Amino acid sequence: MLHILLLEDSLLDAELIEAHLQESGLNVALKRVDTCEAFQEALESGSLDVILADYSLPSFDGFSALKMAQSRCPDLPFIFVSATLGEEVALETLKSGATDYVLKQRLERLVPSVQRAIREAKEHRDRLKAEAALQESDRRFRMALKNSFICIFQQDRDLKYQWIHNPQGPETAEEIVGETDYFLFSQADADHLSALKREVIATGTPTRMEVSVTILGEIRDYDLILEPVFDEQPNQDPPQVVALMGTALNITERKQSERELYRREQQFRALAENAPDIIARFDRQLRHIYVNPAIEKATGIPPQEFIGKTNADLGFLEETYLQWSRHLQEIFVTGEPGFLEFDFPSSTGTRTYQSQAVPEFDIEGHVESLLCISRDVTESKQAEQVLRESEARFRRLMDSNTIGMGFWHGDAITVANDAFLEMVGYSQQELQQEPLNWRKITPSEYLHLDETANQQARQIGYTEPFEKEFFHKNGTRIPVLLGGAIFDHNADAGVFFTLDLTDRKRMEAALQQQAEALERANQVKDEFLAVLSHELRSPLNAILGWSQLLLARKFDEATTRRALETIERNARFQTQLIEDLLDVSRILRGKLTLKVTRVNLSTPICAAIESLRLAIEAKSLQLDYSPDPNISPVMGDSNRLQQVVWNLLSNAVKFTEPGGQVTLRVQQEDQWVMLQVQDSGVGILPEFLPHLFEYFRQADASSTRNHGGLGIGLGLVRHLVELHGGTVSAESPGEGQGATFTVKLPAIAFKTDFQTQLPQSSPKPKLTGVRVLVVDDDRDSLQFVQFVLEQSGCQVQAIASPIEALAVFSDWQPDLVISDIAMPEEDGYSFIRKIRAMERNAGGQIPAVALTAYAREEDRTAAFLAGFQEHLTKPIDPKALMAAIELLTRPLDGLEKTIGK
Repeated sequence: MLHILLLEDSLLDAELIEAHLQESGLNVALKRVDTCEAFQEALESGSLDVILADYSLPSFDGFSALKMAQSRCPDLPFIFVSATLGEEVALETLKSGATDYVLKQRLERLVPSVQRAIREAKEHRDRLKAEAALQESDRRFRMALKNSFICIFQQDRDLKYQWIHNPQGPETAEEIVGETDYFLFSQADADHLSALKREVIATGTPTRMEVSVTILGEIRDYDLILEPVFDEQPNQDPPQVVALMGTALNITERKQSERELYRREQQFRALAENAPDIIARFDRQLRHIYVNPAIEKATGIPPQEFIGKTNADLGFLEETYLQWSRHLQEIFVTGEPGFLEFDFPSSTGTRTYQSQAVPEFDIEGHVESLLCISRDVTESKQAEQVLRESEARFRRLMDSNTIGMGFWHGDAITVANDAFLEMVGYSQQELQQEPLNWRKITPSEYLHLDETANQQARQIGYTEPFEKEFFHKNGTRIPVLLGGAIFDHNADAGVFFTLDLTDRKRMEAALQQQAEALERANQVKDEFLAVLSHELRSPLNAILGWSQLLLARKFDEATTRRALETIERNARFQTQLIEDLLDVSRILRGKLTLKVTRVNLSTPICAAIESLRLAIEAKSLQLDYSPDPNISPVMGDSNRLQQVVWNLLSNAVKFTEPGGQVTLRVQQEDQWVMLQVQDSGVGILPEFLPHLFEYFRQADASSTRNHGGLGIGLGLVRHLVELHGGTVSAESPGEGQGATFTVKLPAIAFKTDFQTQLPQSSPKPKLTGVRVLVVDDDRDSLQFVQFVLEQSGCQVQAIASPIEALAVFSDWQPDLVISDIAMPEEDGYSFIRKIRAMERNAGGQIPAVALTAYAREEDRTAAFLAGFQEHLTKPIDPKALMAAIELLTRPLDGLEKTIGK
């Protein structure tokens, strides 16, 4: 009877496994456990033949079970049976010592796997006995190999290395023993080598071959010999192959030389076979040993007929091949490259060739052959002759069109290049028919400049460049830079040059516009910075003032509460300013993203109303809003939609006098959900309406304004609404007559059937006894977080540096880590990476929260990549902190256990 221990938390899966085992006809006694304690107790009871284990359990995992089994009964077969085992994890289990793995989707493999595991366990015990007998022989063999530079190894039938001499990689012989080729090589290399070795074991036939493998990132070539090792026990016919002996000789350099030689030969042939020039190689007897196809075009003789023959053998004219032969023989003697130009008669007439011959040396440095490249330069020679004949005639003529140039005589332009003619819109043909008149193409206001230039030319022979304009043929004006010189002190004839200044003038105008725009932007920036300074200092004044009063003296409970509420309100206001600025930064960099879900607008609306309730009550405003359950939901980001409602509603509250009316309506028109916020406040000037949704624009940015703010809230509203595929608009009858803001969002075909209520505060987190390690170099922040956590029932260790925190981490074993990011000597990223490098049982997977003043999206991403599960920004909201701790530390059930995103 087989005694099988099954580690499985699913009763259904356990029954399926037992059914497969029973149907196979195996006599099985199956014992199922699902906890670490029960598994350990079953191991200690002994009398087991096989262990079957699931990979992932709620409170225990297969890897831990494997390590426990290996420490107590290392020879006991251990098979993973799981539904979620990927290929990489499966290979890792085998490398860690598992006997096999079976997917629950393919339980038909279970029985063969169990049978094979039992058989292999028995074979393993038998091998141990045989290996003991071979130890002495192995020792003597190793002595013989001690000074050998060839890699020699032996592997068992499972291709596990029993010993190896002169390993070729960074691994030592001790590290390799017991491993397979998958430990040393890549998957592809190991697959190839294993297939070759299994064939030798199966057939008992030695083999020799050349193989290539990758070691330390480079390809190495080996001459590999594989020999089977037979069991020498008597009465075996045929004898059993028990192991594999191999020798590997590194032939990398030789193979590289062969490959390089082949590559160069292929490159040479590819170049030579397609080159238009004649390429030929000659031996010391001046016989052709190679010639490319270009020779046939020049001589009419196929290339193959040249091989082994001299130019004399081919019947070329004596005066030609004698000159050629003397030239080549001289190169053989001197070993120096040579150049030869010669004429060669062909069917199309005499052709002129230029030939470059270079010597090729053997290993002793003697000239072994010559490589000659001959180019037909007949056409270029003819062109040179033509150029020489016309050089004198065109030497003083323009040969470039980089600028406009030409010749003039009197008031007429007689010759001009294309650059000038294109500038003024004429063609060479038109110029030849009728010369251009200076005065005709010059505006009258520039004629005096031409007269001044003419007088200057008479005096010094040339005119300094000056700016003017020409009439284009189509009537437009072309700004140009003009200069020139006269011939032989004759002011009636000379040469001129012109440079088109259109692009430069356009650029100057653009630069002027940019300068004006920058000046306007600088003015807006100065106004914004002044407002920003005011908006940041105002809440700081209240915070600092009340803080100093509370520290200096005692007040009654009502005054103290009013002071604390003032501090909190102003701190939240300042936090909101910073968040709005960060959102603007994200928008300008294209980093603002949405977490899109199905949203009932009542939810963000009620949340925004709740956050502004104190401000509404303080000004005794009448708020008119009733949720409508029949309004279709929209697709969007609930938090960003709440931000839209909050900005519009807070604007209405800000600009409405005490006792006024604010109305908020949600209605549906066709495929749109419309949100309107209407107030009876100060209204909007008509001239400011077009700029209402621009960033940093305010109707009143002066120091005497009645209302605060940075002028970015409505800009955020516009951008967020457009990200949701909607539109936002504003209307106002005029100053003192209130304003109406309308947001239109696309609806989706779904309607809620429930009443949306105002969000209720979540119950207080149950954190009593939770052990929290807090790391922050800012002492005030550290003490504040410690106080908040201890008030919630947590046990807290508050440490000022990551180095000290790591020193107490292992001994104290916290349930959660909260760490700042920017700290001296070592930051929070490095700190959490060191924790993540620890083993699981040492706390390497502990939940961690990044608590930092870095609030950008890239900072949040960097925190998650480093190993944090949550990213909270300073100043911290104690409720948000408690909610995050509760989420990360509350126990989760089964496969729903996740670590923060």
